Amino acid sequence: MSILYIKIIAALTMLIDHVGSFQPFPGWEYLRTLGRVSFPLYAFMLVQGFLHTRAKWKYLVRILLLAFVTQPIYTYCFYADAWKWDELNILFTLSVGLVCMWLLEIGMKTAQKRKTAWWLGCFALCAAVCCIMYAADYLGADYGWMGIALILLLYLTAEHKWAWCTILLLFACRKQLVTGSWDISVYQRNLFAAVSLIPMLLYNGEPGPKPESKWGVALLKYGFYLFYPLHLAVLTLIFR
Repeated sequence: MSILYIKIIAALTMLIDHVGSFQPFPGWEYLRTLGRVSFPLYAFMLVQGFLHTRAKWKYLVRILLLAFVTQPIYTYCFYADAWKWDELNILFTLSVGLVCMWLLEIGMKTAQKRKTAWWLGCFALCAAVCCIMYAADYLGADYGWMGIALILLLYLTAEHKWAWCTILLLFACRKQLVTGSWDISVYQRNLFAAVSLIPMLLYNGEPGPKPESKWGVALLKYGFYLFYPLHLAVLTLIFR
């Protein structure tokens, strides 16, 4: 399965989840359950994009700018307040995850070059990453430190597909692990996040089919970015 089809699955399950959040009809809970597949796939795609891009700065700036542009739409859509900044949209979480991956990459490359006191630099970088994760959680980033931890674990195990099984199962059970409650009826919706393993394990490392025209390529490249604020704007018009 190419990254293009994973993007489509992630976008559709996100849309389903957001529609369900407005409780539009009986059985809306099932929409929210299906939506649990979305974030792990976006985390996975962020890692793959980070590993394959040659312009990490542009990648980060693109996501971060869109996060700021989307924030008023996001908070008005879900909280009826366009200037609410204590609940940050998912693009901020992805941006922080990208920064943390970058720091870890710098630390690992530095450790390979310098044999002396490499552990000190690695410790400092790990401490910095932990501080950034805590700050993102404190500021209200969607999925909090657990979402960023998922991104980092997928990054560190990028070449070990079967390690993703353990990581995704732990992420799906995160509420049970934190609360200590193993009653399956509690937080059962989150358990469906483990289904995201299927497209991840089927990933073949290919970007997928590309349009022949330049306009088509640009639309495919930026369309998935723009889908996030645009679908929120449409949901706001429908449900607010």
